[in-house]
Amino acid sequence: MGRESHPLESRRLNEQEFFQGLRARLDWPDLGPDTELAGDDRWDSLAQVDVVMYVQDELGQTLAADELQRLTKGRELVGLVREKLA
Repeated sequence: MGRESHPLESRRLNEQEFFQGLRARLDWPDLGPDTELAGDDRWDSLAQVDVVMYVQDELGQTLAADELQRLTKGRELVGLVREKLA
C-alpha cells in the first residue's frame, strides 16, 4: 500500500546519487542523463567495466558489459539499471 518505490530508490540510491557516484568513479564531472555516451572517448571498455562494478557494489545487481556498448545516452544507462532492478 502507499507509494511504490522507484527501482533506484529501492536500494536508497536515486538517479541524482547514481550519477554523482558514477561521475566520481569514472572521473567524468559532466556525466548525466543527457550525456552522449556513443562516440565519446571516455565511454570506453574500461569505463564500461567500471560501471558494471559500480552497479554491483552499490546496487548488488550484475550488468553485462556488452549491454552497455549499445547505450547512446546517460538516461539509457539509468533505464537499463531500472530494468535490471525491477
